Amino acid sequence: MSAQFRFAHLSDWHATTLAGGGSARFRGKRISGWASWRLNRRRQHDPRILEAAIRDVHTQGIERVLVTGDLTHISLEQEFRVAARQLAELGPPERVFLIPGNHDCYVATPAAESWDHWADYLSGDDRTELDPEFAACLGDPPAPGRAPRYEDYPTLRVSGRLAMIGLCSSIPTPIFRAGGLLGRTQMERLERLLSILGEKRLCRVLMIHHPVAETGEPERRALWDGAELRAVLARVGAELVLHGHKHRRRVNFTAGPTGDVPIIGVPSSSEVGSKPDKPAQYHVYNVHEESTSQGGGFRLEAEVRGYEASSGEYVAVPDSLL
Repeated sequence: MSAQFRFAHLSDWHATTLAGGGSARFRGKRISGWASWRLNRRRQHDPRILEAAIRDVHTQGIERVLVTGDLTHISLEQEFRVAARQLAELGPPERVFLIPGNHDCYVATPAAESWDHWADYLSGDDRTELDPEFAACLGDPPAPGRAPRYEDYPTLRVSGRLAMIGLCSSIPTPIFRAGGLLGRTQMERLERLLSILGEKRLCRVLMIHHPVAETGEPERRALWDGAELRAVLARVGAELVLHGHKHRRRVNFTAGPTGDVPIIGVPSSSEVGSKPDKPAQYHVYNVHEESTSQGGGFRLEAEVRGYEASSGEYVAVPDSLL
């Protein structure tokens, strides 16, 4: 068994404010988002709890941090700027890998006022540093200083035997709808990429904002081509799928070519505990590479870290994910 690789998964921290956001808060769909924040969300997410999560991450010997989106509420530029500072506190771009959530695409917003503030965190590895077979499965790389757009996904980072694949299911949606869509092009690229990564015997960790499991999500909030994604996983597999969106821990499985693929959702990392099943948490994964009769494989272990209000810090939660 080789030395373990250790990474963390955070999501849905919404630790921004809409105060002082000007008239942009009251245009189109943002009106409903602002009302939701004013009535509820501003009391449900506390930046101090996110700060505690960031402090804790720095103590855990973690090599990479994966973030599955929803850092903002209604995609105001001021929110992207605040979240950029939070990402910098979490770690440098080479250590932190981000995908956008539906709230980070709440309405159609110019990239220069939104995702480009997170360009280095959203981007995959430099194509010249990737295996050419991997690079051939990806879209055109964004220009320097430019974040990937929806049409550029999937993104890929490789660290040793760990392959981290970023998907974008985030699209602008009508009011009262928060679902997601990968689309045919992204799905086709993903299948080729997962197949080649599997042939090279890398540990494939898939990042997506929306839940992937077949049940448990109302249609208006679901991944609308989730059945197609599950079919891809059934054909070519993955070692782990990570998502956010629910603000709750979710553990599901979907069929893969040689066994079930775990699908794990993480709660918000800034929740005040507004409901008993919505504690502030993040997850830590240990990956062990093992020799098998087929030539090689991976064993995953997972830990839960949760916010403890009495100490104001994150602590180990004795719950099992895998």
